[in-house]
Amino acid sequence: MSSLRLANGSCTAPASRAGDVPANLDAVRGLACLLVVALHVVGDSETNGLRLPMSSGWHYAMISIEFIRIPLFTALSGYLYAGNRVSRAAFGRFWVKKVRRLGVPLICVTAVMWMLLSGTEAEPIGASLAFLFSFGHLWYIQALILLFTAVSICDAVFRPGCAALTLAGLAAVMVDQSGWSITTFFSLDGAFYLAPYFLFGMILRENPGWLRDRSLGWMALGIVAIVLISQQLGLHRLMAPVMALQLPAALAGMSAVVFLLQRFPRSALLAAIGAYSYTIYLWHVASGAAARAVLIKAGIVSIPVLFAPVFAASVVVPMVLYHVARRIPLLSVAVTGERRRSPGGRFAGSLPGGFLRRSAAVGTP
Repeated sequence: MSSLRLANGSCTAPASRAGDVPANLDAVRGLACLLVVALHVVGDSETNGLRLPMSSGWHYAMISIEFIRIPLFTALSGYLYAGNRVSRAAFGRFWVKKVRRLGVPLICVTAVMWMLLSGTEAEPIGASLAFLFSFGHLWYIQALILLFTAVSICDAVFRPGCAALTLAGLAAVMVDQSGWSITTFFSLDGAFYLAPYFLFGMILRENPGWLRDRSLGWMALGIVAIVLISQQLGLHRLMAPVMALQLPAALAGMSAVVFLLQRFPRSALLAAIGAYSYTIYLWHVASGAAARAVLIKAGIVSIPVLFAPVFAASVVVPMVLYHVARRIPLLSVAVTGERRRSPGGRFAGSLPGGFLRRSAAVGTP
């Protein structure tokens, strides 16, 4: 996970060199993380989260930002990966780190979530389905692993340029909106959905001038406004609905990334949340469910009153869990995907802790 430490300030100064990242990147990532947490606190259906009818205003609010939420999270992952693209010589080392960073926590969280749901659901899902197919919010990690597999192999073999990445992203959008039935095995369908945003993040990193071009930022804002207004009109049945799998939605998500990296204020609080975004993503659903159960048992049933503490627990508990787990070697990898720091503040191993932390996290949420 990136360990950028940001100070308070007004607006970001975009990257001045190809190897730099915007000063507000962790703050934007923190924003994306909070948007994802809010979705799962409310729930993406009537049967999870706060278990509200889909006609609820809470669901309406979550649907209204769906073109920005996951696209932003994913494009930032591609942007970070593109800062250190895989070479043929580094391919093996890359995947040792990725298995530790993504694979081990995925297995751990899946096991925990499966056991929790098996004790509460009338018809519990089978273990093989949980581990091998889309399962709750963990579909995202499965899909991300598939994306890293495809992209890292291509980079190791022939390193596609921006033109090839653009064509691949467009192809993924067209497959996604084709109506073809794509298997949910290891969230392959999710990988097609995420691919355009991940690839756009890579393209954006390869073209740092885009974040310095203020007119491009205003055009990006205009695209977001047009698509989101059209989405609202569609939700109110005043025009044909704009679906998340369509090209306009993809353009809105990509444009939001450009505008936010250009104009979003630097925030120490959001940057701190962004630095924990991967651990928060892994554990926020379990943390929020536990908090919700405690509050409901205490007699708190008002939705507005429930939302705030459940939302806070979904963010804070994983951050606390991160620091607890980091003290125990095996638990650290299982919970956070990172090696435990030694008492001297360095990772167990021969390389400086900061280097290991950054290189292990390249491209993760």
